[in-house]
Amino acid sequence: MLGSLGWHVQAVRWTPDDSPHADPHSFMARAVESAFASSPDAHQRLIVAKSFSTLSIPWAENNNVPGIWLTPLLTDSLVRSTIAATSKEDLFVGGSLDKLWDGGRKSERCGTFLEVPAADHSLQIPDDWRASQTAQGEVFERIEEFIATELPEPHEYS
Repeated sequence: MLGSLGWHVQAVRWTPDDSPHADPHSFMARAVESAFASSPDAHQRLIVAKSFSTLSIPWAENNNVPGIWLTPLLTDSLVRSTIAATSKEDLFVGGSLDKLWDGGRKSERCGTFLEVPAADHSLQIPDDWRASQTAQGEVFERIEEFIATELPEPHEYS
């Protein structure tokens, strides 16, 4: 979807041999920095992350990079305090059955929080593939809407 909207997409990958050791936030920061360094220059950047990768939320805040955060680890204290203090309008998506979602938006002042009813950490509705497919379609629509309303017209993006 991002590619069709004019964005350059640079995947971040790591293997089981890569280890975050005792500081997973720094591990994710290095991964994001490496991905951006491998990307073409752009006047607008965006991070789309899921689960463990959302530990890059503090890096994104420090570098003023907007984000789409799928199943963010809202039980992580640094992630939670960063979200509570941000002024960026990021998009956060989680499932109501996801224990790491921690109830979604509580006292945060900024951002859009989308909770998918009856969805787990994979944003799937257990034992109901049709409902899962419908819910994921709605998530993609919200992502597309977020990009159209919160970010400038696409060109030279990464």
